[in-house]
Order: sequence, then structure tokens, then C-alpha cells
Amino acid sequence: MPSETRLFPPFRLDPANAQLWRADEEISLRPKTFEVLRYLVDHPGQLVTKAALLDAVWPEVSVSDTMPASCVAELRRALNDDAKAPKFIETVHRRGYRFLAKVSTEAICDTKAIGNTRAIREVDSGPLRKRTGPKAIVVGRQAELDQIQSWYADVLEAERQVVFVSGEAGIGKTTFVQAFLVSIARDNKARVGRGQCLEQYGSGEPYMPVLEALSRLGREREGGQVVEVLGKFAPTWLAQMPGLLTREERVRLQSEIQGVTQQRMLREIGEALEALAAESPLVLLIEDLHWSDFSTLELISAIARRSEPARLMFIGTYRPVEILANDHPLRTMKQELALHGYCQELRLNLLSQQNVVDYLIKRFSVDGSRRFGTLAPVIHARTDGNPLFMVNVVDYLLGKAGILMRTQEVSGVEAIIAKGFDTPHGIREMIERNLERLKPEEQAILECASVAGAEFSAASVAAALERPQNEIEACCSRLSRRQQFVSAQGPVTWPDGTIATGFRFNHALYQEVLYSRLPAGHQIQLHRLIALREEAGYGERAGEVATELAYHYSRANNKNKAIQYFQLAGERAVGRCAFTEAEKAYRQALTLLKLLAGSPERDARELELASALFRVLFITKGYSARESIETAARARVLAEKTGNVAQLVLQVYAAWAVVLALPDYPNAIALADQLLDLAQREDSHASLGFAHMANLQTRYLCGDLAAAEEHFRRLNEHLEDAAFKQFPGAFVIGLGFATVTAWSMGRADTARERLARAIAFACESENPYDLALARFFESWLYQLLRNPQASENASAQALAISEEHSFTYGNYLAHCRMGWARAQLGYTSEGVALIRKGLAGLEEIGARQTLTNFLTLLAEAQALDGATADALSTLEEVLQTNPGEIAFRPRSIDLRAELELKIGRTELAEASFREAIALTQNMGATAWELRATMGLARLLRDIGRREKAHAMLAEIYGRFTEGFDTVDLKEAKSLIDELSA
Repeated sequence: MPSETRLFPPFRLDPANAQLWRADEEISLRPKTFEVLRYLVDHPGQLVTKAALLDAVWPEVSVSDTMPASCVAELRRALNDDAKAPKFIETVHRRGYRFLAKVSTEAICDTKAIGNTRAIREVDSGPLRKRTGPKAIVVGRQAELDQIQSWYADVLEAERQVVFVSGEAGIGKTTFVQAFLVSIARDNKARVGRGQCLEQYGSGEPYMPVLEALSRLGREREGGQVVEVLGKFAPTWLAQMPGLLTREERVRLQSEIQGVTQQRMLREIGEALEALAAESPLVLLIEDLHWSDFSTLELISAIARRSEPARLMFIGTYRPVEILANDHPLRTMKQELALHGYCQELRLNLLSQQNVVDYLIKRFSVDGSRRFGTLAPVIHARTDGNPLFMVNVVDYLLGKAGILMRTQEVSGVEAIIAKGFDTPHGIREMIERNLERLKPEEQAILECASVAGAEFSAASVAAALERPQNEIEACCSRLSRRQQFVSAQGPVTWPDGTIATGFRFNHALYQEVLYSRLPAGHQIQLHRLIALREEAGYGERAGEVATELAYHYSRANNKNKAIQYFQLAGERAVGRCAFTEAEKAYRQALTLLKLLAGSPERDARELELASALFRVLFITKGYSARESIETAARARVLAEKTGNVAQLVLQVYAAWAVVLALPDYPNAIALADQLLDLAQREDSHASLGFAHMANLQTRYLCGDLAAAEEHFRRLNEHLEDAAFKQFPGAFVIGLGFATVTAWSMGRADTARERLARAIAFACESENPYDLALARFFESWLYQLLRNPQASENASAQALAISEEHSFTYGNYLAHCRMGWARAQLGYTSEGVALIRKGLAGLEEIGARQTLTNFLTLLAEAQALDGATADALSTLEEVLQTNPGEIAFRPRSIDLRAELELKIGRTELAEASFREAIALTQNMGATAWELRATMGLARLLRDIGRREKAHAMLAEIYGRFTEGFDTVDLKEAKSLIDELSA
């Protein structure tokens, strides 16, 4: 349909004429932006990767991989689309884009054949394939089995599926999924990986259930192939499965995967799973997602959104009541996936009375429909059709001399149920009744196992009870064979060589009831013994179970040990870029720390934790967030109290950043000076780097360019320090302000070299914050160089990155730069609106730093839009705003002179030009001095003072040694030649 018009109301895209229309209004787009829209519209509902867009729109041309993002940002403005709640273009995190609107086509048909009519049809996305796989007989679940088998048939056709199986506790989610897995194992050789989310550990250990599932696959008969694929496609994951590697392999692999990021881990596992699924269908089962860690949910979302064909099925089970009560992020994630058709859901309901009959017939393998038809209503009435309740009731009744087999005693059954299950009629009482049927020794072992966790090793229980391991294994194995309370999970190996059988409670409620039976003092003792044994078993690799050890030590009331392991868990989470888990671990450590008696050691420890938490909050919340400010303030108090100069440098730097954003320039200068004094005392590259960067930025904004340049010279000695470069944005901010300082001093070539260095670093960095900043400074320099098209391109990229990653401050800055560029390119009304939007956002978050710059940009755009009076009014506001912010004042006064001259106020204009020149000379701002001098020279020329104009312009032009290809210097040379004629 190349020549057909595409309709997605209220818009109309005309490919033949390269036009986008809204009703009768044509919407102007750049050529490449139009081609991006055309490609997206031609693939409605499909994931279009950035690579695909680059190949389609920029074939055989080397361009930045952020170009599609800048075009999409322009399209969103044209379509009035919201990136956070898109109607037209959805960003698929780190993958690409999807066109959401329904698209139809409009073709002008042959008028000779059917008259001058329009034929409209919807774009056909293809029929849904339906397959019916082998059916398993499951009580009350046949319809659900048919449905999930149909989805699995699509998987066999390389259509990935993400399926959520939900229902209340005891509804039979695990039983249902197991029946499905058995059914597909009959005819299809599929790999099945199983993982379990744990209540006390799941939220703290990133990707734990997925690592568990992959580790199990790696230990199976054909696990060597799994390990090979992981080593090739997902080395960062394989490195976290020490049980699949020798010590030498683990050491070698860890040395090869430095700089791991969450983006890299998600990319690797997506490719690895697809590679495994290419060999045979792959099913990943993760149970109890309502206890999942945040990183695992992000992984599921990433798997669901990938568009590559794959014989891959993800199945996750969860309890709806848990995610509603605890506001678990699973709820939002699942809703978002469902909204876009990326997942399926099966909600398991309570069993009917007939289902109870079917269960009894199947369990006892007899034709007792009539008999059980009498008994089933009694059981159903007491259990409400909850499968777990039902099974417990049947087990209990079987213990009463096999009463189920005596059909004439239905009334006796009712009496037993009434007697044995007094109110409340909950599962807790049923579990207690079943526990009473066990031997005291078995009960004691299970109670101790409940302390070890929902999954436990026999070695942990043996250590807690101080009994031989083989006795614990024998007892739990017997219970497993009888399907009572626990199931055997295979051997568990610890780094010290301990090998023991692992077990899992069949239901978390079993663990909860058993744990509640223990007195508080006994719980503490058992947690302590388990923690000591597991810590010894893992030795130097205790970090692998840091969250688990932290949990046990906190329950054992050993706060120091718990704090140690919560801190270690936070550090490991940061290493995986799992910042949500890191924040939680650090907060738990700080909460426990506050319970300790005050001491210098405690203060030093709190300072270390608060600093670590601040670094995480800076990434997730930003400097201006209340949590960040409070944490930084507390860390500064502690740094001063403990005399830790290195930490105090970072905390004073954080305080300086907050003050500068207000802006309070006198205090900012004082803090920058204090920072330098502290850094010189501490005498490290990182501390000196932060100090000189703060001084560079402050001195530039206050108009002291010589001091700013001197601080950059000294900063440059520390820029390559690893600790300095690792701090988000530090390297780019330092070079960015050095760039605009160099331009202001008349050194355009030097400015471009500094910017190129910043961009090169940002492109190599895996932190998108660095790249957003680099593109912002790029748009700023191009604005100074009077290249609006290049400035627009860079600001569009900065805006796209900021929108994708929710960088609020960067989003508003980019709007202001983008508005200036659009106005300069002729879209004046749009430019004014964009700048106003950016200014409103900055005002909302209380960020007033560089406000005079953005207000001056607004005045320029207003003047271009023909609103001279508004522009002059804005400039008056500029000159009343942030009096200490001198850096942008020369351009404000210069622009005021241009506008005064435009409306015939020649004397006022000349005075303003001379005021601007005097200010630039005082600042050493040669570039701004040239700009103002050209304005004054033109004025003098027009009133007959050519010689004076020529002399003053030639003098300043002669001071330049670089940048002769810039617009300003070319115009100056042309004007000099004109005045000398």
C-alpha cells in the first residue's frame, strides 16, 4: 500500500506527497521524522526496534543510535502525544517503539470503474492461530487447561507467551500448572525451569527465582548445553550460578564481566532464553510472584515485550489479595502488559460441589458417584470449594477410621467436621489438626524447618536442632513421600563441601502456621544457630546469601551481624543495577542501626550506610527529592561529627548542588570554597575533582570566567579518576561547563573539542544520565554557535532520553533548548510554547538555576514571533531575576538593545550596547563582546560614524585566534570589509 493514505484519526498521512494532516491543517515535519512516522504507521501494533528504524530511514548512513529517539520526540509534539500515557507511539523500554493507534488505509480508486469514491479498509494484522494440545484431566480445571494448552500451541509456532495463573491461597495453582506441564511432556520435549519467590527473601535478592530456575536447568541431564548457552549469551547470569562452575571458571568469568548493568543483564538473558528455545520449547515457571523482587518483574516485562520469534513460555503464579493489600508492583506491571496484549491471565476459581465429587472419585479410584454425591455437599459447605481446605478435610476424615468409605454415616461426618473445626473455620485449624497426626519428633523438625524458610536445607535444620543431618533428611524424606507438608527438591551444595537434601514446604501457609507455634525465645535461638551454620558453610562467599543471613541475624536479635549483611546485600544489588532492592537493604540496615547504643563506631557505620543510600537515591529520586536532601543532611552531620573528610567532601558537594539550584549564589560560593578547603585536606583525585567542578560551575554562572577556566585547568588533572567518573554525571558536567566557558572567552574550537570529549565518554557510559547531559550541553553549544538545526537535533535527543528514563529536570531543560531552536527555524509559536512549558516545569520543582538564560531564550522567541513588547517585558523580568547570575546578562542586555533599535529608540539602544560591552569586558567574555560590538557597529554605521564602527570592530576581531568558521566571526569579517570600503 505504498501510495495509499493512512488514517489514524484525527490524523491523515499522505506518503505520496510526504505530508501529515490534521483535518485541513498540514503539520510540518522534518523529512527523516516523516519517514520514521511512515515506518511506524506501516507496522501498527508491532515492536519496531531502533535498529530496524536506523536500517529503514538511514540506510548505509552512519548516524547516532539516538536519532530515532529525537525523531519520536518530535512526533510526540506533532501528535500531541504523551510519552507516559501514549495514544499513538509507545516507547518499549530499551528496545524500540510501537504504534498503538488503529490504522486504516484510504485509496483513490479508478473513477472510470467505480466513480470518484474512497475505498477504506483496516490494516489486516493476520488471524489468530488456535491449536489444541493434549488435554490433562484436572478436577474443575478442564476449561483452563484447554486454554493454556492453546497458548502453548502458539508457542510451538514461535509465538512467545507470558501467562499469569492467579487465585487465592490454597486454590491449587501449583497443582494446575503441574498438570499442564505433565500434559505437554507427553508429546513435546520441552525444557522446564522452575523458580520460587520467597516471602522473607524474595524482595531482597534480585532475580533470585530466575537464577534458581536456570540453575536447575543447568543441573539436568542435558544441562551442559544450558551452561554453554549461558556462557555464550549471558555470562553475567552464569557468574551468579556458582554451582554450575568450577572455581577456576568462576574466577575467570567474574574477571570478564566488569561493569555489569541492569540493561546488560536484561539484554543478555533475553538472547539466552531465545537461544535455548531455538533448540527445544522452553517453559519458565516462577511461583508466588506476589513475593517477587522488583528486578524479576522487570525481567518478565522485558521478555514479554521482545518481538523476536521464540518457542518460549513464561508462567507465573500469584495471589491477587497479596498484591492488592501490599500494593505490590506486580499489579501495575501486569496491568500494563495486559493493556498492550503482552500477557494472558488465568484466574482459578473455587471448586463446585460436583468438582468435590470428582475429586473423591479420582482419589479413591472407585465408582462412588452416588455415595460421594451425598458426602460432597457436606465437605463443600465446610470448605467453600477451596481445594487446599478440601484436601485437608478429606485427610482428617480419613484418619477417623476411614469414615469416607461408610456412606451411611454422612450425618456422622457432619458431626465430626463440626466438632473438629470450631470457628474460625480457617485453614490454620486444619493444618494444626494434620500436624497433630504426626509424631512429636516430626513436628519438632518441621517447626525448626519453618524457621529456615519456605525452602530449606537439611543441613540448616540439623545445625539448629543439633542433631545428625541424616536423621533430618530421613524424616523429611518420609514426609515428602507421603506428600505431607514438604517436598524433596534435590541436593543442595555449600561452598564448604556440605551436601544435603533440600526441601520445600508444599504451601507457604504450612510454614506460617508451624512458625507461629514456636515461642519467641525459641525462634531467636533457632535463627541464631541457622545463621551461624549457613555463614560458616558459605565462608568467603557469604555474600551470595547475604539477604538470607541478614534476615536470620535480624530475627536472632544480632543487630550488628544483620546490619553487616543487609549492607552487603545492598552492595550486591547496586552491582546488578537493582537500585530498588539496594535502597530497601540500606534502609533496613539503617533502621536496625538506630537501635544500637550511640558510639563513634556506630556513627561511622551510619555515615557509610547513609552515603551509600544517598548515591542510590540520587539515581532513583534526584538531588531535590525530600529523601535525598534528608539523607544528605544526616550524612553531612555524621561526616562532621566523625571527622571523615572524604565523606564530608561528598556531603558538602550535595549541599552545594541544592543551594545552587535555588539559586543562592553567595552561599553557593561559600560552599564551593569550603569544598575546596576540605578537598585539599583530604587530597584525593575524586575530592579535588568535585571541588574544582563545583567552583568551575559557580564561577561561570557568577560571570568570573577567568576563575572558571582556572578551576577547569585544575579539574582536568582529576577528570580521569575512576571514583570521580563513576559518580553519575560528574565527568560530563565538568566538561560541559568548561565547554560553554571556553566559547564565552572566544575559543570556539576549544569548546568543540571539550564537548566532543564529553560526548565520547557519555556514549561509552552505560548510564543514560550521562548521555542525556551530554546531549543537553551539545544543544547549548550549538545554540551559542547559532546553529539552530544542530541544536534542535541534540535537544531532541536529550528530551527523548529524559522522557524514556523519567529524568524530570533534564526533561524541562531540553524543552527550553528545543523551544529556542524551533523558534529560530521559523516555528515561533511552537518555540514559545515549548520554552514556557520548560519554565513552568522548572518552577514547579523549584529549580531556578540558569533561569535568566531560559527567560532570555523566551524573549528571543517572542521577538521572532512578532511580540516585541512581550519580549521587552520578559527582558525586564530577566534583569530583575537572580541578580548574582551574571553569565547570561550580556546577551539579555544585547537583545534589549536590538529590540530598542527595532522600535526606533536609537539612543537607548546605543546605551544598552555599550552597557553590554562594558559587562563583557569585565567578565572576559570575548564572544559576547563581539556580539554586542557588532550590534553597536551597525548602529554607528547607520548614523554615519563608519570609521569609529570599523576601528572598534576590527580591534576585537583581531583578538580572536580560533573559531573563524563560526557565524559570528564570519559576520564580523563581512561587516569589517563593508565598513572599510
